[in-house]
Amino acid sequence: MILSRILARKRIAAGIRPSFKAAWLPVAADIAMIALLLAWLFLPAVSLTLIMELTLFWRILVLMIVIYAPLQVVIIVSTIWAVRSRWEEKDSQ
Repeated sequence: MILSRILARKRIAAGIRPSFKAAWLPVAADIAMIALLLAWLFLPAVSLTLIMELTLFWRILVLMIVIYAPLQVVIIVSTIWAVRSRWEEKDSQ
């Protein structure tokens, strides 16, 4: 989301259409960065739900909000910017 957005905005402003690999490698880097961050946060989040003695439903809900939702947001936004950077307008006549 961070790297792919920065590079895509620069490419769009410069009018450069990147190759498939050049557009999607920053997306893979963003996903790797957020996955490492969320892997680092996973055990503390699980420990917190155990300490709070949450039921299974609430434990799943908290972990989805803390782990799953941010990962999905980063994947979706990074993908949107990769597609935007490769988008080519078709002249309709």
